[in-house]
Amino acid sequence: MTVDKHGLIIKGVGGAYTVLADEKRYVCNARGVFRNTKTTPLIGDKVIIAITSEEKKLGTLHTIKPRKNRLRRPPVSNLDQVIITVATAQPSFNAGLLDRFLCLAELEGIPALICVNKADKNFSDESFLPYINAGYPLVYTVATESRGLDDLRMRMVGKINVFAGPSGVGKSSLINALMPKLNLETGALSIKLDRGKHTTRHSEIFMLGKSESEGFCVDTPGFTSLDIDTINKRELAGLFREFVPLAAGCRFADCVHHQEIGCAVKAEIGGAVNPERYESYIKMLGGIING
Repeated sequence: MTVDKHGLIIKGVGGAYTVLADEKRYVCNARGVFRNTKTTPLIGDKVIIAITSEEKKLGTLHTIKPRKNRLRRPPVSNLDQVIITVATAQPSFNAGLLDRFLCLAELEGIPALICVNKADKNFSDESFLPYINAGYPLVYTVATESRGLDDLRMRMVGKINVFAGPSGVGKSSLINALMPKLNLETGALSIKLDRGKHTTRHSEIFMLGKSESEGFCVDTPGFTSLDIDTINKRELAGLFREFVPLAAGCRFADCVHHQEIGCAVKAEIGGAVNPERYESYIKMLGGIING
């Protein structure tokens, strides 16, 4: 006799899904109905499984509960927080790439926390003032010295967190520092290319502590670029959060804050709108082929 349990997909490799249910891990196959409906189970999905062997911890995944959100790259669902990790050096800070990650989080409606890693004693947060002024929370860490980890952990408790960001910034090193027993593989930085090696091969959710109530984090494959050609120009304008309260004052309702006259956003460049953030927006706007 099978028993149904409610759980969380924490890993998926080759069609086999590891589901955490009642503090136990079950390896489950997905029912054929998911293939027929072209539904792919995702890390972070809340599911119902049928236990086929309690002794061997085997089951069948037969129901995926409604998702509250979905991050397309990496494919993770039901996130409470995206921890967008950047480094102050090696690799050098790329504001435009951070802006793209923030836009992705805004698009999916997932709260974003900016984690500035490798923030040594000579670090100045001047580069990050535009993000502070835009209302994004920041935390500063040095993973190799376990500095800032208490602050980071406090912000992760009780949430499903995903670490995202370019390769080489120390995502796996941060997770190792938070949970030393995991001993995730980390990669040396390529000096010639000024970027890190991809050390994570698949996404996986880990418990921050001994119980689910302490929260989860997701380790994901590193990547260095994001495509934004799936959104239109009006959507992009709404993804820069500091633009939103100003846009109501624009002369035209469909203003994309570029060449239009009477644009309230452009009028605030150097004031409420940081010039570098605006320049980053214009670069992204130029890359959108949709109207």
